[in-house]
Amino acid sequence: MSRSPLLLVFALALGPVAACGETYIDTSLIDSVPDENTDSADTSAETPDPAPTDESGSRDFVATLELFALHAREISEVVADDRERAASMLDDLEADWSLIEDIIRAEQPDRLFGFSQAVDLVRSGVERNRPADVSKGWKLLDDLSADYPA
Repeated sequence: MSRSPLLLVFALALGPVAACGETYIDTSLIDSVPDENTDSADTSAETPDPAPTDESGSRDFVATLELFALHAREISEVVADDRERAASMLDDLEADWSLIEDIIRAEQPDRLFGFSQAVDLVRSGVERNRPADVSKGWKLLDDLSADYPA
């Protein structure tokens, strides 16, 4: 009889550990740290060209980000009624994202995760017909674009 409570305590103690699953980390969002022994010429070939550093180029990029968020908003307004149109609009947004992503990675790598998350919300919202996710994604894009340093 004394074994039953001991087995019960053991089983309860293993419960939280048994519920743990694998954790997946997307390493594509992590910038690689160059080796101290390599020449700077070797790493420049791997680094995307940064955006223009002049003030007007930066303002143009911020305006582009605002348009990007506006496109996400338009998808949000359409997705509930016309999934096919939302999907074609998503293709355009994805093309814009592929250009914007490299610039954000070069200029503000700490902000890349937030933008990636927002784009993923819009993408999955369209693919899974979840208008609330699309709306959340564009609102996040709008906030991130407004806070991007000019």
